[in-house]
Amino acid sequence: MKKAVLFYYSIHHGNTEKVAEEIANKLPVDLVRIPSKDPVNLEGYDLVGFASGIYMSEFGKPVSHFAEELDGLAGKPCFTIYTCGAPAGEFSGPFAELLKRKGVQIAGKWHCRGFDTYGPFKLIGGLAKGRPDKADFESAVAFVEELLK
Repeated sequence: MKKAVLFYYSIHHGNTEKVAEEIANKLPVDLVRIPSKDPVNLEGYDLVGFASGIYMSEFGKPVSHFAEELDGLAGKPCFTIYTCGAPAGEFSGPFAELLKRKGVQIAGKWHCRGFDTYGPFKLIGGLAKGRPDKADFESAVAFVEELLK
C-alpha cells in the first residue's frame, strides 16, 4: 500500500481534525497540523492530502499559504478533504486550482458536513449538529483507502 501525508487545518469545533484523525488511525497516513513549525519533506510519500474546514466559502487561508510555500509538490498526486456546515456546494475549486498551478495531479476530493456555529448560525444552535458522524468517518476512510491502492 502507498504512504500518504495529510496536512490539515481545523479550528472552531475540530470537525476536520476528527476526520483526519480517523483516517490516520485506520490507514498509513501521517498527519501534519497546519501551521507546522517543522520543515516538511515530501520524499517517501506517494500521496499528499490537504484538509480544511470551509471559511467564507473557501479553504482556510493558512492551508493555502502553506501549500503555496510547500516545496516538492510538483508531480505528486494530491487530494482534498473539507468539512462545512452548508448542505450543498463545491468549495474545493479555488484551492484545487492553486494545487494545479503547482504542478500536481488532483487524485480526488471528499467532503462532508460539519457542525457549524459561525455568525448567525450560533443564534439557531448551529447547523449540521452531530456531524461529522460515524458514516462520514467510514466514508472518509474508504475514500483515502481507495486512493492508496
